[in-house]
Amino acid sequence: MNYQAREIYYAFKGKLVGTKFMKICVCETLSKMTPEIINFITSNCWFFSSLDDAWAFTFTGNDLKDNHLIFLSDDLLKEELNQIYYSIAHEIGHVMLKHRNSTLVKQSKVEIKIQEKEADIFAKQFIY
Repeated sequence: MNYQAREIYYAFKGKLVGTKFMKICVCETLSKMTPEIINFITSNCWFFSSLDDAWAFTFTGNDLKDNHLIFLSDDLLKEELNQIYYSIAHEIGHVMLKHRNSTLVKQSKVEIKIQEKEADIFAKQFIY
């Protein structure tokens, strides 16, 4: 992990929950972004993936209060690094662009499609 990625890791203050590989991918992806994005994401987001040494884990509502949650699947973390970085950047894009979560708020297919395109445009600024 490069120096900047290591600094980003410490800025998360434990809000990266998952494998060492996932944590490295998140921090390296963020290291390609602006300081403003890095500061916002490390202060306001949790990243989750499976753990090597646990089948499950529990958090209280206070742990996640007023924060965003980004889940990274095991299948994603098996992909090529560029795909992993792009997917992480895409999800960060949803947060930074203040997109609504369609699982909690009914959205039209058109609105979802627009949000996905915007998150793709965001991600392409930093990855590829």
